[in-house]
Amino acid sequence: MADEDPADVFAFPDFEQSSKWLTLSPGSNSQFFHINFEDPAKTTGNYIGVKPTNVDVDGFFKLPDPLVLGDLNGADETSPQDDPVAEPLHDVNLHDLDIFDETLFQNDGPAKVEAEYKAWDAFLMPDIPQVAPLFITEAGPGAYDAAINHADDPFNIGTTKSNVIQTSPYLTALLALAFGRGSVFFSWDETKGSFTPSLAEMRISGYSSEVLQDLQRHCLQCGNTTRYLSAYVQVTYKKRPGPVKVAVAKAVDVILLAIQKILGVKAPHVRSLLQLQSLIQPVQSILAYFKSLIHKVSKAKTSEHTLSLIFREAQALEHSNALLSELMREVLSRVSDPWTQFVEKWIGVKAEEGIPITKEDPGNSFVKVDNIITIDDSGFETSELDYVLDEGRMPEFVPTEVALITFETGKTLRLLRIHHPEHPLCQVEIVTQNKPPPLQWRFDWRSIGSFREDVNNYEKNLSKNLLHRPTEAKRPSLLTDMSAETSDESSILQFFGHEETQLEGRLLASIAALNTPPSTTSEEDKLTILLNAKLFEKSSVIEEDITDFSPHWSLIPYHSFGPLVAAQARIINREYMKLLFSAHRLRDHLSLQKQFHLLGNGVFCSRLSHALFDPNLDTAERQAGVALSGGVMGLRLGGRDNWPPASSELRLALMGILAESYVPPSPETVSPAKDKQDLPGDISFSVRNLSNEEIDKCLDPNSLEALDFLRLSYKPPAPLSPIFTAVIMLKYDKIFKLLLRVLRMLYMIEQLFRDALSRTSHWDHIDNASLRFVFEAQHFITSVSAYFFDTGIEMPWRRFSNWLEGVETSLTKTEFDPKTRILSPDELRDEHERMLDHIMHTLLLRKRQQPVMKLLEDIFTLILKFSKVARLEASGRRESEPQESSPKALYDAFKKKVDVFITVCRALLEKGGHTGKQTRNDVMTDDGRRGEGVKEENTIDRLLIKLEMSGYYGH
Repeated sequence: MADEDPADVFAFPDFEQSSKWLTLSPGSNSQFFHINFEDPAKTTGNYIGVKPTNVDVDGFFKLPDPLVLGDLNGADETSPQDDPVAEPLHDVNLHDLDIFDETLFQNDGPAKVEAEYKAWDAFLMPDIPQVAPLFITEAGPGAYDAAINHADDPFNIGTTKSNVIQTSPYLTALLALAFGRGSVFFSWDETKGSFTPSLAEMRISGYSSEVLQDLQRHCLQCGNTTRYLSAYVQVTYKKRPGPVKVAVAKAVDVILLAIQKILGVKAPHVRSLLQLQSLIQPVQSILAYFKSLIHKVSKAKTSEHTLSLIFREAQALEHSNALLSELMREVLSRVSDPWTQFVEKWIGVKAEEGIPITKEDPGNSFVKVDNIITIDDSGFETSELDYVLDEGRMPEFVPTEVALITFETGKTLRLLRIHHPEHPLCQVEIVTQNKPPPLQWRFDWRSIGSFREDVNNYEKNLSKNLLHRPTEAKRPSLLTDMSAETSDESSILQFFGHEETQLEGRLLASIAALNTPPSTTSEEDKLTILLNAKLFEKSSVIEEDITDFSPHWSLIPYHSFGPLVAAQARIINREYMKLLFSAHRLRDHLSLQKQFHLLGNGVFCSRLSHALFDPNLDTAERQAGVALSGGVMGLRLGGRDNWPPASSELRLALMGILAESYVPPSPETVSPAKDKQDLPGDISFSVRNLSNEEIDKCLDPNSLEALDFLRLSYKPPAPLSPIFTAVIMLKYDKIFKLLLRVLRMLYMIEQLFRDALSRTSHWDHIDNASLRFVFEAQHFITSVSAYFFDTGIEMPWRRFSNWLEGVETSLTKTEFDPKTRILSPDELRDEHERMLDHIMHTLLLRKRQQPVMKLLEDIFTLILKFSKVARLEASGRRESEPQESSPKALYDAFKKKVDVFITVCRALLEKGGHTGKQTRNDVMTDDGRRGEGVKEENTIDRLLIKLEMSGYYGH
């Protein structure tokens, strides 16, 4: 057939001709060509085999025994520690595997039956001897090996020198390599930190080395990764860098253990390279991913950064590898346990083990105890030790509003524990009896809906128990009666007062319970369940389960943590706010500030004005040889030359003014058994700390700053400290300082009228400029004071009082409504401070309004200078005193200053209203108002109308 013309298309081919690859060279000495294919029972050569693996007996596949963890570098040095080092769950003793079976070298055993080629011809005619195969694929792997080793390289492989080893040991060695174990073919190099092949160009019969390289490379990478992850687990267990990183190592440990178990079961069934490849590929992809994850986790500095990193990694896998996505969700849940447990302890749904967090400690996680230094817009600095939210230690995935409410809830709970330790919320066992749901990740809408129902039931039950709790007098003895379960459990161990039969029954029940064998069933780890079920499944089947109606990753933290935090915040805030209004009389303390700091008490204003300015009162100044009279004494600011007064004068002049002027906001606060009511906060007059420059200004009794040393001292009770902070009291003090000046100006303009128009005045020839000055000064001062008191103080305070009344009303509702908004003490403080900011803006006390206030102070100073001139004229001592400036010059300066002041006020009117502090983001209700600024009304137009409705100064 070879001599025939190949173009003869009608020629019959010779089907009996053998393949040309079977007759490569007549001088070939290959052992393969001496095999008699017609008699397959005759075999040549000795083959090395391996015994079948047994899971229960073989050391490689058997479950690991308890191991003692040694040093990774081979040293046996151990450092003594207080706590025992956790032992890894997976087998860390990755010794080399003996892949050869020595018993197979003995000749007394039965001969191994080799595989033979089966054909239909031999099946139909078994007695007829078979001829040589026609194709090389029918000749078996020996023909392929001979072709590869041939010097002519007929397949163009590029190399004809390779080490042919038996298939079974090679497969076992690759499988051991994937486990991270060495063998005679692969050894662990400590210097390189990797496995290296012991033989170059290894291959098995029927395969070239190039075909095996990819599978060998995958197994090599899988073994190196296994060693790396195992070393990471051991090092982390020893060093304990933090609870989150230890949790990461524990997750890797569980994954390694699960993979070892799965491969240990499937490895005995591996008979081919394709089976081995299908077994190694999913394992290698998972281990490679966790190796890259460990690289990133090792660079994280804090536990919160580690949590944020794992959250981002889990989010990135949402639409990629389905199995890895589910694994990372479970890893995220596991590593978040230390953080969620701290949050549960902080907000009070779980008991705190050991020493609880106090202000004497440095703090933990996102809670930090620090000196809060506050500097107001005038540069005044105050410091206070308190809990601080460390935003840098809060994981990135936690929404800002959830983080803020979580911190404030725990902070309020600590206040409740300090000031009301007998309250039921301070006893964690009472809270846990209402079964609060655990704080953990929930990745699907079904679990989120179930979680919300559990939260609502918990909040409803706990609120009902708190609403019907006993009174304060009976609470200590009845706290255990809040639920029948508590009373039953506490009475089991009580023996006194019970009958003999009842005690005998309890004893027999206890013996029966102790005789019951302990439960041996243990819940399998979720990571192990996932790997067992889905490691070798198709990705399409897994994706159907994972993408089934799950929320977006930006919503998962909000729905996983927000409902429980919001419910606990509502419960704690409601109870603490109730105590603020009832037990600590919050309304009384606020009314006190309105009456005294804001001069809202008319009796107090009148008494204080006379005590400070009335020249007709008896002097409280001590004089040598002169006894003090028993009449009403005052400081007589306008009728004395020496200033400031001594401390004894202040006590005598201001004695009893506060106590006699105070009006309680409600009759219930007045005790009939006491003739003298104690003032809330022990408010009293005191001396303000001033700088040297300010002290020099106070020395002049005719200056505007003559009374700047006088202030009100108020110390709020400790439970009210969140409402009356140092910054808020500083704002009250600044308002009081300005209003005291306005009160002095009101008294001065009345004195001006008496000096200019009284019949007893010696000012006989009053000029027109002085007369105009008297009337215009009175108009200006009364207009400004009316604007300050009516618009600047009364309107914001009335709005705040109405809002506060609504808050108090919402606290008294008995029906449970999870949508009811319950304010926290910090939110009440913010509203309180926002009201003061509005008052200060209206009174021109903000930092950016200092030029306008300086202009107003210049006008006040001109009026005081003119009042001194008028006082001298009315007393007839004008000629004897040196004349600093004439009334005409003072009036001209006054008119110019007022004109500039009105012009500036018109410019302020064009700027619009004042934008206050932003409202807080709220997770407890969803009313659509999130972080929007409060736009206040611009009321400067009312001052302009009062000052010049007719446009007098504009002409």
